[in-house]
Amino acid sequence: MATTTAALLEEADGLVRRFRELLSGGAATVGERLAGERDGTLIALTERIGAIARCVDTLGTRIAGEVATRSSRVQVEPLAKRMGEKTPALLVARLADVPVGRAATWCRVGEAIGARTSLTGEILPAAHPAIAAELANGAIDADIARTILDTLDEVAPRLTVEKQAELERHLIDCAGEYPRIELARLCRRIPETLDPDGAEPREDEIRARAGVKELRPRNGLERFLVEADPERAGIVRAAFDAITAPARQVRFTTDGEDSADDPLFDDAVADTRTPAQRKLDALIAMAITSLRQDTGDLSGIAATVLVTIDHQALVTGVGTATIAGIDTPISASAARRLACDARIIPLVLGGPSQPLDIGAGRRLFTESQRLAMAVRDNGCIWPGCTEPPSRCQAAHIAPWRWNGPTDIRNGALLCPFHHRRF
Repeated sequence: MATTTAALLEEADGLVRRFRELLSGGAATVGERLAGERDGTLIALTERIGAIARCVDTLGTRIAGEVATRSSRVQVEPLAKRMGEKTPALLVARLADVPVGRAATWCRVGEAIGARTSLTGEILPAAHPAIAAELANGAIDADIARTILDTLDEVAPRLTVEKQAELERHLIDCAGEYPRIELARLCRRIPETLDPDGAEPREDEIRARAGVKELRPRNGLERFLVEADPERAGIVRAAFDAITAPARQVRFTTDGEDSADDPLFDDAVADTRTPAQRKLDALIAMAITSLRQDTGDLSGIAATVLVTIDHQALVTGVGTATIAGIDTPISASAARRLACDARIIPLVLGGPSQPLDIGAGRRLFTESQRLAMAVRDNGCIWPGCTEPPSRCQAAHIAPWRWNGPTDIRNGALLCPFHHRRF
């Protein structure tokens, strides 16, 4: 065993050296070599690197599976615990310097395809030899193996051992025919097909695991992790699509030769948001709509957003403000934008943080003024923007801090994205 292990280590070291030699010329040199290759060669290299990645994946599952086995609670001194980690996945992630999710997949698959030992110490055959064989010859990777294993585990109580083996072989065949996204969709539907009680019991289980978590990483972003059951996910997706669907996206047109030939105009009206940023703006639009409709009549307490800003920052536009419940400060200009919306209450401080003024939820434009601007502007006035009045903010054309009057002649509707740009 020692000789075999030493040979394995030597071979692994040799592979690492060969890859480092391949890349030793630097990324620029490799890039220059690839730039001169034909399309066929580039396609072939892409296929080869995929095969190499699957081989590494397979070796990773085998090693991580053994680490997980030696870290199980039945061991007198679990390996992960001795190395100062709570789980084998954390240990593998640290030692291999890979993401924890990747390490967890390696451990999960490695344990499932590894040899088993009976209570009497007898070596038993692997539980999933077909998956192990496909991993070994590079036909599938660890992610596909885990998808199949999770499906088999879910339906195992309702199938005989023979039927489980047939399903395992069928899913492996499907993995060779279908893209992985189609395979995942197929695997999600199999439990429903085999469940005589229907989908409702599983829906209850999924709904019990759903929820929203608030995370606060150190990069200044507020992270909301949403895990929704299919029913509520469908509602959320429909709401997102209603705002972000391509047919309803902002389209910019230019009228006249001057504006069409002006690059500054093109830069100003260009929508540079990524899909993720559009979804975030859609979420904010839904939240603002909810706040506008919550008058507090039902419970007596209206939902509000409290923004605290120093008087000097409010006057000069230079400085920061804070939102109640959010650690990271925002700019003074962001605070002024928030003050344009309903149920956003600005608290102005002066001197030694003494309150000078507490605005009302609708302290700027009144509801009647907003309705008048909705009839006049018919939504966001930015060139080509199609956002309706319900998802727009009432903005001052001449800034309020420069004594711009709060009347409809000095007001205009802008969606939150274009209000920031304005």
